[in-house]
Amino acid sequence: AERSAVVTCTGCAMFVFLPQDRSDFVCTKCKLISILEEKIQGLEKRVSTLRSIKENEEFLDRRQDRLQRAQCSEDSEQATQRGQKASEDNWRHVTSRRGKSMRQVHVPETHIQMSNRFHVLSTGTSAESGVNDTSEGTEQKDTPLIGRHEMHSPRDGGSTTTTPKRRRRVVVVGDSLLRGTESSICRPDRENREVCCLPGARIHDVTERLPRRIKPSDRYPFLLLHVSTNDTAKNDLERITAEYVALGRRIKEFEAQVVFSSILPVAGKGRGRDYRIVEVNEWLRRWCRREGFGFFDHGMV
Repeated sequence: AERSAVVTCTGCAMFVFLPQDRSDFVCTKCKLISILEEKIQGLEKRVSTLRSIKENEEFLDRRQDRLQRAQCSEDSEQATQRGQKASEDNWRHVTSRRGKSMRQVHVPETHIQMSNRFHVLSTGTSAESGVNDTSEGTEQKDTPLIGRHEMHSPRDGGSTTTTPKRRRRVVVVGDSLLRGTESSICRPDRENREVCCLPGARIHDVTERLPRRIKPSDRYPFLLLHVSTNDTAKNDLERITAEYVALGRRIKEFEAQVVFSSILPVAGKGRGRDYRIVEVNEWLRRWCRREGFGFFDHGMV
């Protein structure tokens, strides 16, 4: 009679009868399970690789879209500047002729009789007596003329030059979300536009630093405020609204046009943070309307 040995599987500890004893025996089921585990591990690696590739592609697509939008805006601005420069060059070409002698044209002298049909303001009806008299030139020469130049000329020999009208100043103040916006905001007028980025700033920080941004020489500046993103992390609605009211009192000390920007949502901070931001924005909209401030609503972008 043939002898058979009881052999135990090294994987599942089950035994079978074999013609001879084997210490490294693995049953068929354990072999299949081992093969399946290897295939599952390979599939998991492939899924992880595909997922990382997809994330990288989405990041590159977003980056490319931003670069294309920035390039389009720069191209449009450069085209506008080239058009302005071309118009200025054309104007210089018409009016200036360099390297060529200008031919002098002799204009015959003509005597033009200058007269003024208005008299100096006086009491009674005597001021109305010479308004319609345009033919009596000799009598009007003895009347002292008061024109725009004489009314504005200095009495003590001062300068008669007028100062050029200064353009309106624009100041944008806010937290770290303003980082990177300096170029697009200040490029049209770098002399009169300013972006003040305060990383981590809260409402009371802006209240304290705002007087440093407004110069005494500013005449009715435009002030845009983007703040309170960091306040919504820990403070409740009552505390945030109190900070806004204090900021509003400080702003009213300046003669400025003020616009408040709505708070942008913060990704990954939970529904409680988003609900608080919506609640503050609704209050801020009503408060700005009541206090006479402007309100710029970004929405829940």
